[in-house]
Amino acid sequence: MEQKELLDFFEKEFLKIKADLGFKAGLDEIDKIFFVKDMILKEGFVSEMLSRQICTRITETLMQWNSYVYNLIFPNPGDMILGSESKAISQEDKNELWKLMRKSMELVSRNSIIGLSKDKKIEAKFIDDSLDFWNMKFNPKVIEIVKKINSEWGK
Repeated sequence: MEQKELLDFFEKEFLKIKADLGFKAGLDEIDKIFFVKDMILKEGFVSEMLSRQICTRITETLMQWNSYVYNLIFPNPGDMILGSESKAISQEDKNELWKLMRKSMELVSRNSIIGLSKDKKIEAKFIDDSLDFWNMKFNPKVIEIVKKINSEWGK
């Protein structure tokens, strides 16, 4: 399947799962943050369980950021780069990052429950909650922290 055909098929299937599950988030909103179209193009297929494919992508993104955030809070003593970045932020910032990481991990573990239970109501809420969490809490705070780190690197 050509890329355009694959994306067209993906968009049609997305509308079906959105109607089936009843989540509010639109494809453009989800793609802007979690790059689901890129995932589809990279994998080269649209899963018959598309909602699980999307939830997995959301979880992967959260876990990548969790890894970075964790290393800012608890840097490996042998990692000079993350050690320097960790020193660039205050303990208050680290405490706020810890709270964000805990919420992010709650979402990640909720996705595991969805995979095991196949509960479509929880799955729909997971998608909307992940988007809301990213937009309202995670992204604004992480931008603030990364700007502080960038400023320190610039000195």
